[in-house]
Amino acid sequence: MIFFIISLFKSLSISDYSNILDNDDDDDNETVILKNYNHSIHHIYIDIGCFNGETVEHFIHFTPNSLLYDIITFEPDPINYRLCKKQLKQKKYQNYNIIIIRKAVWIHDEKVPFQINRGQRSRIDLNKTSKYLLNQNRSVMLDAIDFSLWLSRLIKSNNTKLDIKISMPEAEVYVLRKMIIDETLTLAEKWNIAWTDRLNPRMRPIRLYVQSMLDSLGYSLEYSTNSYDIRQVFKMNGTAANITRHKNWKILPEVGTYCHYIQRPIVIDPPRTTKSRAKLKKF
Repeated sequence: MIFFIISLFKSLSISDYSNILDNDDDDDNETVILKNYNHSIHHIYIDIGCFNGETVEHFIHFTPNSLLYDIITFEPDPINYRLCKKQLKQKKYQNYNIIIIRKAVWIHDEKVPFQINRGQRSRIDLNKTSKYLLNQNRSVMLDAIDFSLWLSRLIKSNNTKLDIKISMPEAEVYVLRKMIIDETLTLAEKWNIAWTDRLNPRMRPIRLYVQSMLDSLGYSLEYSTNSYDIRQVFKMNGTAANITRHKNWKILPEVGTYCHYIQRPIVIDPPRTTKSRAKLKKF
């Protein structure tokens, strides 16, 4: 088994969080070390929005041979990050390659205003474009990465099978739209997407565009699930077959509902290209 290292961006400084948490550590942002098995399929699962780590736990529990996966999760909120790390660093997961990145997923490499201390509803503050307008009690400037460009650098082999779960309230459509433009969205075979802010008229046109492009790019919406159902099955040590699958995601609660998109076979075979225009296009 060979390991290769992909350098990330510099670690966030402790001072960024000095007013939020005491004694925070800063050891998880330097590198991503992936497992690579010669002449075999490389499996990667990316979880955008770790929160308290439960979605990663659910993936491990319900996915056959999950031990073969490299698991990368993003969680910029320093409070959620601690919850995520505590949960995923348990002894029962010590044989899993789990990388926790304390950065926000976004469309540029920059600092973004981020509403913290809101649990699962923590988010990039799209209404505040200037750091001088931050609400000191709820928003701080956190480092973000251009996820599309980052992913194009990560995926180097046609033998890679990539699953991505994305939960970032109000911001998922912007990240997905940029990936469509950069031609990196199809690097993933499966997408689990939480469509948020459904009643916002400003977001609806972008969401409809992204959803139509998912279909155009060869993805089928297979079913939708709700975190409450998954949580109950997980507690009972059930299997994926026990999870209720819904056909109409719009009737489910906004929080915790995921739409499961899978590439149709015509897209998967022949193997997907990993050559991206992410470096060439401006957004």
